[in-house]
Amino acid sequence: MNNYKSLKKQLKFCIKTMNDSSSLFVVDSNKNFTRKRKHLFGSTLFNVLLLESGSLKDEMFKLFGYKLDTPTASSFVQARSKIRPDAFHTLFDMFNERTQKIKCYKGYRK
Repeated sequence: MNNYKSLKKQLKFCIKTMNDSSSLFVVDSNKNFTRKRKHLFGSTLFNVLLLESGSLKDEMFKLFGYKLDTPTASSFVQARSKIRPDAFHTLFDMFNERTQKIKCYKGYRK
């Protein structure tokens, strides 16, 4: 369980780092993720990784705690489309780099 928490902490740190320079990873840096809404850059990136195999509507309810003011699946798809695909590559590379430095994960690398 401790390994899970440290991995999650590393992932959140990587997403926070990317969130600080989110204009590099969005389609239109002048418009996308500039206002405060339910789908922010960092949370959208994290939520894409948390999606399971259920319907998108059910996944949104699960992510937002089954509240009545849960954003629609359509709004999530729109927010997801504002993120450039290379953002996920950058997140993957950054996460791998950070976890290679952790002693207990070195055995999983080549």
